[in-house]
Amino acid sequence: MEPMLDAEFVCRKCGKVVSFEQYALDRFCPDCGTFLRRQLKHWVFQFNPAIYGWFDRIKENRETEQWLTSQYAESIRERDKVAIWASGEKAGVYAIGEVVTNPIKRPLTTEQEKYWTNKEDIFKFREKYSVIIKYLKVIIDRPLLEDKCSKDPILSDMAILKQPQGTNFPLTKKQWNRIIELMNQNTK
Repeated sequence: MEPMLDAEFVCRKCGKVVSFEQYALDRFCPDCGTFLRRQLKHWVFQFNPAIYGWFDRIKENRETEQWLTSQYAESIRERDKVAIWASGEKAGVYAIGEVVTNPIKRPLTTEQEKYWTNKEDIFKFREKYSVIIKYLKVIIDRPLLEDKCSKDPILSDMAILKQPQGTNFPLTKKQWNRIIELMNQNTK
């Protein structure tokens, strides 16, 4: 995979943000000399409950799971944060997690295969890039539903609400923070 030319890097000490081009020249902050780190990105990963039995799977294993990166594989990286979105009648955010591997082509884990209703879809994992997600919070009983997101002034502009076809959608840092805030309210 090619390096992310749109990536930004941030200094942990002073907060200075630099471009990929500047990082390629010098991996240290031009202001304070601290080692620069890639700025995390935030994503929505979507599944269709009619095609993939995520709700059944998550009851058995809440640790890690393999997800396709059909879109944005060149931008999604280890340590990025992810909101897990179910499509359909009760669409919304049901979990948050963290990417623990960079995207690579690999077959679907045998543990996950049994949750796919259409076994023909499993081949996609051999052809497309995927990542492993570690779950940080799962809220099946009180998710952040699409209706609430659509009415929220920050979340109503999310890409998944505008054009819901796809697997991966970018989030702004502001949208990510709002999702976390509302999910925390849902669990109180």
